[in-house]
Amino acid sequence: MARSTTAPSEPLGSLTQPGARSGAACRMCASERVTRISMELTDGTAVDFTHCLECEHRTWAQGEDLLSVEHVLVKAQRRR
Repeated sequence: MARSTTAPSEPLGSLTQPGARSGAACRMCASERVTRISMELTDGTAVDFTHCLECEHRTWAQGEDLLSVEHVLVKAQRRR
């Protein structure tokens, strides 16, 4: 099974570094205290997971489209 060798689009680093969270905000309360992780699901779909540290709201997005948790779980399943 081959693995993707694509370089990350953003430099990796600690979330505690200045500017590490810039540009991300909670869609529910607009707080900038969020953790945002970009990843590729099992089916190859690129998604962004955002978790708000203020209101605990969580979102999965593909570009500007919000995805339900159920939709993400289906896309993340391994095919046999």
